[in-house]
Amino acid sequence: MTQNPPVRSKRNHPDTLTRQLRGCQVSHVSVPDEQHLLVHFSNGLVLAIERGSQALTASVDSSCWSTGRNAEQARPTQRQLEYLRFITRYIGRFGRAPAESDIQRHFLVSAPSVNQMMQTLERLEFISRQRGIPRSIRVNITLPDTIEESVSPRRKR
Repeated sequence: MTQNPPVRSKRNHPDTLTRQLRGCQVSHVSVPDEQHLLVHFSNGLVLAIERGSQALTASVDSSCWSTGRNAEQARPTQRQLEYLRFITRYIGRFGRAPAESDIQRHFLVSAPSVNQMMQTLERLEFISRQRGIPRSIRVNITLPDTIEESVSPRRKR
């Protein structure tokens, strides 16, 4: 009977790993080489598991592995940035994500407009949400200090 090697956390305590990944949805799994297993989550986090001689090591990272988007796609439009800033400020002020109705009231737009924007932001991976869980919006990108820094040109229709 073979014994499984213990799992050690390289950069994170195991309880921290659990907290970071609780409720996250797996996007896909990749195996870049024989020593590594990468579990990609829909919110951009990556659980990297490395096979060592004595143990498995695990770490969570959001920056070292590519998400597959190029730099042009990763830049929000000015309007998308306004929504992202509102969501970030709301979370900072109230300690929870806004409901779509909160966003609707703030921007004075219709409910379908807010829903369409949320779907767009999610599709572009600027935010992530958990299905069926209200107020589960998470902003996945670091916002620039000024809007002009990273606004992509207006897209033609």
